[in-house]
Formats: sequence, structure tokens, C-alpha cells
Amino acid sequence: MINSIFEAILQILSSPLSRREHGYDAVVLLALLVNYRKYESVNPYIVKLSIVDDEATFILISLFRQYKDKEEEHQSGFFSALTNMVGSMFIADADEKISVQTNEAILLALYEAVHLNRNFITVLAQSHPEMGLMTTPASPIPTTPVTPLGTTPPSSDDLMVEFIVTHMMKEFPMDLYIRCIQIVHKLLCYQKKCRVRLHYTWRELWSALINLLKFLMSNETVLLAKHNIFTLALMVVNLFNMFITYGDTFLPTPSSYDELYYEIIRMHQNFDNLYSMVLRISTNAGQWKEPASKVTHALVNIRAIINHFNPKIESYAAVNHISQLSEDQVLEVVRSNYDTLTLKLQDGLDQYERYSEQHKEAAFFKELVRSISINVRKNLAFNTLSQELLLKEFSTIS
Repeated sequence: MINSIFEAILQILSSPLSRREHGYDAVVLLALLVNYRKYESVNPYIVKLSIVDDEATFILISLFRQYKDKEEEHQSGFFSALTNMVGSMFIADADEKISVQTNEAILLALYEAVHLNRNFITVLAQSHPEMGLMTTPASPIPTTPVTPLGTTPPSSDDLMVEFIVTHMMKEFPMDLYIRCIQIVHKLLCYQKKCRVRLHYTWRELWSALINLLKFLMSNETVLLAKHNIFTLALMVVNLFNMFITYGDTFLPTPSSYDELYYEIIRMHQNFDNLYSMVLRISTNAGQWKEPASKVTHALVNIRAIINHFNPKIESYAAVNHISQLSEDQVLEVVRSNYDTLTLKLQDGLDQYERYSEQHKEAAFFKELVRSISINVRKNLAFNTLSQELLLKEFSTIS
């Protein structure tokens, strides 16, 4: 660590020829150097990576884009490739173990670039066509500014929705679900703060969240033996509270807000069942009494919406002699009865705990780096390395 090779690594990456030959190994080396004893002492590679300029950042992004070329031939866009990369880490069989470990190394490098360098996301957004400015919708929307990063959160939301709906399993990954919901929450907080309106199919997210609550209730006994499911349930309910309380500041159109209420009303049985479950547990002595009670209180506005609109919908159906109302008819009832709805102000919905790697994540990253290091040593083919050729290539590096 005394003699830094950071600049030499960047020089390798800056040349198309050397990047093609050694770019992957250079990035893996950089990721390992950044993680070398980073919790024990000042790591100069962390400092250098955090201040690299836009040009060097663009080089790193270009390399990430080149990774997994075979997959990108069949998929379009950076996030499609990233989704495939992440997915392969979970579905690979024994024969693909080397590929899985390779993915870990690249993902670690990508994480460090995003985590340490404040320019990375900005340059990433500006360098990808699929992440450009939003197209102008046919219907008018409120005159709220939209940033060049406008399409990034929907891509992230797509990843989160995909995770939510595909990992409801017996071995429930509670920690990953909590991280997933935290990501969605932080994106919503950003939208609210910056008044960013995203033209995204929010119903997909709402449906995924409701199905997650349904899964937690259906597997209450099994899950409670291992996890505090009420922490996750509270986070999900508060996402809906975020939409209810602040949705008018970041949902793309007034009709999107109406659709939120429609989904809550349409799926009211799930919220009713959740309330019954947490009320039952919170009224009995036990270890889950307090966390269940928090969910009970968090459901107050959702229950107010259900209890306010359901009788009016039933009355509308009876007066008009309709056995089953269409979505448009329900939305008409909703729009006509906003004025008489009373909701309680809930504090802290747009507050979140900032990400901190040290302490909470230190053990995970130490194990990850150890795994990558072992794999690199195991798969390094010395017989393919020509010392004379390498010395000749690197002799020009200053």
C-alpha cells in the first residue's frame, strides 16, 4: 500500500487495447485493493476512487457495460445486463460456480464505484441512451421539474418489484427484503424532496407490496419462528402511507393518486386481515406485542380510506342497481368523496436512516472479499501469462 498503483490501473483502463486484454482483471484488482483492511486503517485507494474525475468514471462505466457480452447480446440496456448478472448469482448450478464468483467480483467493483464516487451515478445517467430525459406524456401533468435522472428510479423499482415477487419462499430472505423496501422508500423520499414525477406503472409496485403482506400473513407461524415479520410489515404499510400522504407531490398525474385509492379499496381484504392479525397479537402478552402494535397504529389511514369509501361504493351500486362496479365507476365514487375523507397526519414518513457500511455490513464485505480472493487465486492461469509481453506492455506506464 506504500507504493500506489491506482494511476497505473486507470491507465490500463484508459487504453482500449489494454482494457480489452486486462480490463476485467484490473477492475477486480482495484476492488480488492479498495477493500484491503479498509476497516482497520486509512486506505489510499478509497480516497483516490472517491475523487476520480468524470473521464475516469466514464471508463469504469464503459468496462461494466462490456462485461457479460453474451448476455447483453440478448438483452438491451445496462440494467437488463445487471439484472441478469444478479439473477445468475442465485440460479447458477455447480458447473457455473466460477461464473458466480466472477459476478461477485464485478458486483463488488460496481458497488464501490457507486458507494465511493459521487460522480458515478451522474456520469452513468448521462452516458446511457436508455436513461435519458423522460418523454412528454400525451396528457398534461403538473409543472414540476424533472431531472435527467428521471428514469433511473423506475429501473431500480423494476429490480425491487422483481425481487419482491420472486423470493417469497420457505427460506425467507428477511434481510434482503428489508434492504429492498428501504431502497424503494429512499427513492420515494428523493422524489418527494426534489418534486420528481416519474411515469412509472406504480400499480405493479403496489400489487407486489400487497402480495408480500399476504405472504407474511399466510405463513405467520413458520416465519415468526425465525423472523420479526412485523418490522417488514410496518415498512410496507408505511410505503403506502408515504403514497397516501405525499403522493400528490411525486405521482405523475392526479389519476395516479385515484388509482392508489382504487387499489387499496380493491385489495381491502388483505389490509383487513393484516389488521386483525396485528390486533390479535398486540392485545396479548408476548415478544411480538410491541412491534405488532406499531403496525396497528400505522394502518389507521389505510383503514380510514377503506371504511370511508366502501359504504359509498355499496350505496352507489344499490342506487344504480349494479351488481359489480367497473373500475371507472369506483374511481368516480372515489373522486366524488375526497372532500369528506379525514386522515391523520403521520410524522417521519419521509425520514430514513442513511446507509452506513461500517459495523452493520462489515462482516458481509469481509466474507465477500475473502471469497473473491480465494477464487482469483484458484482460477489464475499462470501459463497464459507471458512475462516478457506483460513487461513490454506495462513499460510505458508512468
